[in-house]
Amino acid sequence: MMKYYIASLLLLSAFFSFAEQSISGSKSSYHYSTIPTLTAAPPGYQPFYINHIGRHGARYISKSKYETIIQQILQLAEQQQLTILGRDLLTQLNKIIALNHNQYGKLTELGKDDLKQIASRMLHHYPTIFHGNHIATMSTTSQRTIDSARAFLSPFEALYANLEIQQQPEHNQTLLRFFDYSPAYTKYKNSHQLKQQIHTLEQTDLTKFFSQHIIHRIFTPSFISKLNNGIKMTDETIITSTDFVIALFNIFQETFSFTPEILHSNQINFDNYFTPLEKEWFTTVVTAKNYLQIGPAFDNNGIQIKIAAPLLLEIIRSSDHAIHSNDTDANFRFAHAETLSPLATLMELEGTFQITDTIENYPHFWHAEQIIPMGANIQLIFYRSTDITQPLLVKVLLNEREIHLPVETTRYPYYQWTDVKQFYINKLNHLGLTEEEDIKHWLLNLN
Repeated sequence: MMKYYIASLLLLSAFFSFAEQSISGSKSSYHYSTIPTLTAAPPGYQPFYINHIGRHGARYISKSKYETIIQQILQLAEQQQLTILGRDLLTQLNKIIALNHNQYGKLTELGKDDLKQIASRMLHHYPTIFHGNHIATMSTTSQRTIDSARAFLSPFEALYANLEIQQQPEHNQTLLRFFDYSPAYTKYKNSHQLKQQIHTLEQTDLTKFFSQHIIHRIFTPSFISKLNNGIKMTDETIITSTDFVIALFNIFQETFSFTPEILHSNQINFDNYFTPLEKEWFTTVVTAKNYLQIGPAFDNNGIQIKIAAPLLLEIIRSSDHAIHSNDTDANFRFAHAETLSPLATLMELEGTFQITDTIENYPHFWHAEQIIPMGANIQLIFYRSTDITQPLLVKVLLNEREIHLPVETTRYPYYQWTDVKQFYINKLNHLGLTEEEDIKHWLLNLN
């Protein structure tokens, strides 16, 4: 036992030698306070157009799966089989279930406010863009993305009288839900290889080691023995101690979608159930699915990334249209983490496309909370010089932070649009996607 304990701590020490990551992964609420000052435009340049794609804001828990697991296990333990912390957990869980009742998947007030604030900062930073000409807005048919679009657009209503939200038809959402239209991607997402990688993290000695410490805070030894052996649920699922802890951690992450005021007034606080190191490790375990399914994984040109090509092509097309027509102030699109993450990696945005050799090491290279928090966004901001002989410039923001692109420039964070466009056109052509291609057909036949 001592040998195992020492080995676990040595592994953990090596793992956390890098900077501490957020504990809520892709379920993180949006944070603006740490964003640095934006770089002034080169002399003579002003922004004139913005192309933006955003994830929906903070939402209620999307489904009751983890709530049900935790509630049923806690109720199976008789009162005398729950510790004081265990009884407190059941009380907190019931409050969370009440808050989520009839709200599953919907936008929270925190989510709405975050979207409004992003839009307000956009108006503040780039007033020369918004003349009241036209804003083209698109969302998926998901209610939370529609509500996100409405919240985002509210600061613009004084300037634009007839704001409309276009939706791709349910049967053909190829631009914003491209992940639903590729059989090859569905096969990849459900592959044994991916499931085995996730299972590897869930069943490591370190996961089991921490799980035992956590359940001892909640249950008495007599019930822990039953949970270690696996408890059969009403749907015939077998829940072990590790399954219970992973479900509990998922609920903990979901609490970040509530405002601090709601958490405080309902006395919801999970800090007593997880130590800081346990939070870090289970963030790694739970977020691995994002990294593998919608991140660079082991191939940053893999099927999970290539499927975003139609959206990148549309961003180029719509940008060129706005540049030449002068009739569009902005394009705003609202979608999901499954949309944003592959697009960011395909564009090779700084911090989004490095791959790992082993699944345990991915947090060294990729951080969901920095790339796809609730309200995540990619903004392409275009600049024109008063001197018509000067080139158009573009800078790209990831969650309102200036970032490097895979293109040379002498004026970072500003890049010549012709260079950026050509780089991405070459990449799209290499993937077999051209201007003439039928997008739905291309996705259906993508390997």
